[in-house]
Amino acid sequence: MRTSKPVGTPFTGESKEDIDQWSFDVFGALSGWADALNGRWTQWGDGYLLLEIDSLDGTAIEPIMIDTADEELRVEFGYYETDLPEEAADAEGAAREAIKLVSDWLNGSIRTAVFTNDAGHWCGSMIVESGEAIPPSPSEGMLSFNPTKVELRGPQRQHWKTYPV
Repeated sequence: MRTSKPVGTPFTGESKEDIDQWSFDVFGALSGWADALNGRWTQWGDGYLLLEIDSLDGTAIEPIMIDTADEELRVEFGYYETDLPEEAADAEGAAREAIKLVSDWLNGSIRTAVFTNDAGHWCGSMIVESGEAIPPSPSEGMLSFNPTKVELRGPQRQHWKTYPV
């Protein structure tokens, strides 16, 4: 997870110099969607791109970050992170997977569950789909970290809810 505000070179797509082809293909597939969400693209020295989204319809939301490093899309939001594609075979398919995942989070179909212990240390995060038990139970792998609370997160912080584990 990123811990500080990243700094890159703004990227508009006018030149693909110093950008790997996979990243440029993702940019093409996500550009219209990112524009609709007021996303900002930056270029990084290793030839990859980062898309940052921190508002929706003029309202601040928890940041969403999607980067194209190593021919994968790393998608981060609500203290959850995953690498795509899971099923797609190309950059456009990975972009569709990212759009679906982020859209589900933005519209409330999914939330993130962030587990912490008594000291406030992170024990793990998972996706919770609409209709699943609330509060969710930690996964077996999280139990060794002794989680004591879970915070359900969506794009707007004022709607987060905390439960004991």
